[in-house]
Parts: sequence; structure tokens; C-alpha cells
Amino acid sequence: MNGNVSCISRSGIVSEITVENITVNIISVSACSECRAKEMCSAFERREKIVFVPNTGQDIQCGDKVNVMINISMGIKAVLLAYFMPVIIVVAMLLFLLEAKTGEFYAGVISLISLVGYYFVIYLVRKKLKKQFSFYIEKAG
Repeated sequence: MNGNVSCISRSGIVSEITVENITVNIISVSACSECRAKEMCSAFERREKIVFVPNTGQDIQCGDKVNVMINISMGIKAVLLAYFMPVIIVVAMLLFLLEAKTGEFYAGVISLISLVGYYFVIYLVRKKLKKQFSFYIEKAG
């Protein structure tokens, strides 16, 4: 990855390598993972995430520790598409339907159903999005 581009990086372990993809397991740990009282606290959380990185022929083997990176601008765009836009759509639909004198119950239900259309559009452009949101990988040193 280019050294002058800001990026988000997470470390992980390579679990599988195919001709097309490198599969990396990333252990996501909550912010309180270093706390001494974590065993007594129910907030301690640890999840495993699987990331598929395009295989560019790097010298990487299964079991290697690697850093998986994505440009910060792509991370922000992903957050906007996944969280911000659905909220905007629901609120806009709700306000529109309430202004159109639709009952509150129906306005709420229709607003939530409007997300089906949004996610259908996301599904239709998934290949284009997949190309834009590509991850990069480098061996952890």
C-alpha cells in the first residue's frame, strides 16, 4: 500500500489462500479488553471477522500474520452507505408520509419497508461496490 495514503489497518491471520482471494481472520476485541475486571463485566466482547482480500500473488502463506488495510475514504463511504443513508431514507419517508396525513402506524411500517428498495439497489450494484471497496494486505513484520 502506498505509504502516503491514510488507511485503516487491522491485524489478522491468513486462514485460506485461493487463486482469487486470501481469507483473513480478524479478531475484533472490545475497547475494554485490557481492563482488569473484564471477566466480571458483561461488556467484554470478542468477535471473529472474516475478510476476503484479492490475491495479487504476494508471498503469503496460511498461518501468516498480516495487516489488512482499506483507505480511510473508502471506510467513510462504507459507513455512509451502511448506516447513514438508511436512517436518512427512513426519516425522510416517515416525515413525508406523516405530512401526507398517513396514520402513524402505516407511516412507520411503510418507512421501514422503504429500506427494502434501498437494499435491493445496493444488491444490484454489489459488483461495482466490491471493486471500490477492495482491501489491501501486507505481511506483519
